Amino acid sequence: MVPWFYVITIFSSFFYYKSSAELITSLPGQPPNIFFKQYSGYIVTNSQHGRALFYYFVEADSENAASLPLTLWLNGGPGCSSVGFGAFMEHGPFQPGIDGNLMKNKYSWNLVSNMLYVESPIGVGFSYSNTSSDYINWDDTATAKENLQFILNWFKKFPQYRNSDVYLAGESYAGHYIPQLTVLLLDYNRKPNVEPINLKSIALGNPLLDLEISVKSAQYLWSHGAISDELLTMKRTICNETRFLLESIHNNLSNECKKVSELTDEEMGSDIDMGDLLAPTCVSSGTAKQLGALATIHGKFVKKAVGEVADPCLTDRINLYLNKPEVQKALHANTTYLPYAWDFCLGNLHYRREDLAVNTIPLLSNILKENIQVLLFSGDQDSKIPLTQTRKIAKLLARDVKLVALDKYGSWYDGLQIGGWSQSFGGLREGKNITYLTFATVRGAAHEVPYTSPSQALTLFRAFLRGHPPPPRNSTARAPTTTTTQ
Repeated sequence: MVPWFYVITIFSSFFYYKSSAELITSLPGQPPNIFFKQYSGYIVTNSQHGRALFYYFVEADSENAASLPLTLWLNGGPGCSSVGFGAFMEHGPFQPGIDGNLMKNKYSWNLVSNMLYVESPIGVGFSYSNTSSDYINWDDTATAKENLQFILNWFKKFPQYRNSDVYLAGESYAGHYIPQLTVLLLDYNRKPNVEPINLKSIALGNPLLDLEISVKSAQYLWSHGAISDELLTMKRTICNETRFLLESIHNNLSNECKKVSELTDEEMGSDIDMGDLLAPTCVSSGTAKQLGALATIHGKFVKKAVGEVADPCLTDRINLYLNKPEVQKALHANTTYLPYAWDFCLGNLHYRREDLAVNTIPLLSNILKENIQVLLFSGDQDSKIPLTQTRKIAKLLARDVKLVALDKYGSWYDGLQIGGWSQSFGGLREGKNITYLTFATVRGAAHEVPYTSPSQALTLFRAFLRGHPPPPRNSTARAPTTTTTQ
């Protein structure tokens, strides 16, 4: 039986196929003196099925925005909103304040790049399909094809950016989205009689790349004092995180894994955020009044390594903001009157769970062989996909592609503070060492790195756009001892 909300969606939006790419005159509560342009709307990716992806595009805060790079950002999930997380929580130009108005984000990535946030795939955020069967058993292959079609159609709306240097970036399950999209994009560029997309580099934060490696967190949790010696042994010998997820995917959770999971919950506690071991929980119910009352205490217990503050109630405020009718109107969103509220991740899409086990490391190897630079970065407080595991994958990639270490593993700096630790790998090309692969940790950062460590994240992003490793001490950009691949 077709769910009622799909039926309503079909009839309410059956004739809404036309893409809308409209200028945002002003967002409700937007601060004054904003000179960069913002656009949002829908790009139709399949007119026959009535599929359309919602985007939010922020031009660079520069008089010459079209001359700066274009970065497409995807969040993971699968099924989580890039507008909610990426744009309003992490590195977009604004964040909702406790008074309901928007605050300027002084670490916004549009200081150095044009930023394109896409709610992908369909069923995420404001994106939708008019065909109810599309919501069932959606998979990585479909997502990659849709994302490529989105890019091609988006350039038709914004031809002034068609020749821009393009960067793809994302986090978490974007470890699937971005490599798969990159492969399709490179295949597209090889077609005859097409204008190639000028892809430069890709960046993946705390990425799920291989379920056999990425999610194993027992050693990490134990070294942070979060689990006991006994539980560490149980995770090593009875049921590790990989086995738990594989059994969960196939709805066949063993008694052994249930026991280890229950003990993990008991030892770690129910109030811990697995994506950020340092984060407190938001103790409000989500109302603006209660959020305001909590503001005085947030700054006292959420301080990060370099003095920045991450508000655990920010997600509540974003949810309230994006569900306001006046905000949706300003964003040209929800034009089909979807029969459900906007949400960070709880959309109506049923993603093919088996795709969680897809290994994208071979795709990254092939991408590196195409001379596309890759940045893997990890928030060092994330236990969902610990830095230890991504670092292992970086070394596996370097070995597979026959790259050599271009520097020693060591600290990088965000101004006068250590931003994290990094190492770069590359090879000789025309007599010069070329950086192909960089692994970097971000000090004090969570699963969503720019949310908890915004200054460090912006510094890392600047270096990424320049094709350089993150900067050493007393430098705004690491000395260009290497050159880019382009």
